[in-house]
Amino acid sequence: MSTEAEILQLSLEKFRWKTEGEIDRIADLFDDDLVFIHITGHQTTKTEWISQLRSKHFVYNRINQREAKVKAYGDTAVLVGKADFRVNGGSLYKLIYTEVYTKKKNQWKLVNLHTTSTY
Repeated sequence: MSTEAEILQLSLEKFRWKTEGEIDRIADLFDDDLVFIHITGHQTTKTEWISQLRSKHFVYNRINQREAKVKAYGDTAVLVGKADFRVNGGSLYKLIYTEVYTKKKNQWKLVNLHTTSTY
């Protein structure tokens, strides 16, 4: 499987884990130094975001990926996509997002996630 196909599959699995509440799998995917920039511009660390997911302060009800493309650069891969996120019981966000993955100890880690609204 190509790196691009592997990252596309991993990103979709991440969405499934989010909607099914598999927080441990998400935590394992996120790099300890993850930088997550929300649509508001607020920056969150891995620890902060996982805590919000565990406490159900933020719940993903459904994620519908519209499109995604990946470009690999050795042990780094950048995914740019569009998706509809239904969260916290009904709020709908149409987002453009960028995910940056890097391979560490033979495992892909999400090191950067940046979201912006509207597409």
